[in-house]
Amino acid sequence: MRAVFVLLLLLVVAAPAGAAEPCDPCHLPGGGTYRVHAPAGWDGHARLPVLMFLHGYRGEGADIVASPDVAGPAEKMGFLLVAPDGLNGGWSHQGSPAQSARDDRTFLRSVLGDVRRHWPVNDRLVVLGGFSDGASMVWDMACFAPLSFAAFLPFSGGFWERMPTACTAPVNLRHVHGTADPTVPLAGRAIRDRWRQADILRGFEIWRETDHCTAAPERRTRSSGLECEIWSCRTRRTLELCLHPGGHEMTAGWLEGGLRWARGMAAH
Repeated sequence: MRAVFVLLLLLVVAAPAGAAEPCDPCHLPGGGTYRVHAPAGWDGHARLPVLMFLHGYRGEGADIVASPDVAGPAEKMGFLLVAPDGLNGGWSHQGSPAQSARDDRTFLRSVLGDVRRHWPVNDRLVVLGGFSDGASMVWDMACFAPLSFAAFLPFSGGFWERMPTACTAPVNLRHVHGTADPTVPLAGRAIRDRWRQADILRGFEIWRETDHCTAAPERRTRSSGLECEIWSCRTRRTLELCLHPGGHEMTAGWLEGGLRWARGMAAH
């Protein structure tokens, strides 16, 4: 992390005042922290696409910026990587045991606002991704607070009960999930008899209704170990449900493919 800090400091010296500010972690005025890492080839001036990526349960933003499966694709694709810290390692999405701990919809919007104040951001390509409990928060944001993001990339996490009956606005969303995932099964599961992860496929019906898609996918693809069903919807948004035969996991290749997909969505 010291090498990253030195690199960011050099970028600030070379850039116009206020273009970028190093922080490790970055502190919001209203409370809460996040990490940020710029791609090594950035010139200190050009507007950057943003990948905000949410860690899993009991994780932290530092895990994300140190992860080759997240930082590697962000670096390769030229994204500014933003990694917020969940409160006590969790996220307060609807149905979560931590639902009342903090208003994370407001927190994540505040993180993005703070990033925009200190970094030159390409507002047409701001992507929200996450893994496991972080992916459940991605589904929550996509449903209830989607307007700041061009696309959503959740991995191995979805709605919890009670699921929403409708979402705010159509979205571009590409979900990746393992058919043998024991932690977040496709069919959902009870957590200590008080909470329940919802059925992923039933949750996807809500996305299809929100985006005004047909019941059947428009086409299917197979690549990088993923079998994807794809809907191009009447709202000019795209949904993808990509399954693999593995468990609770994410690879750099799957995230890189998702970022390429998100670039395509932003170009429409």
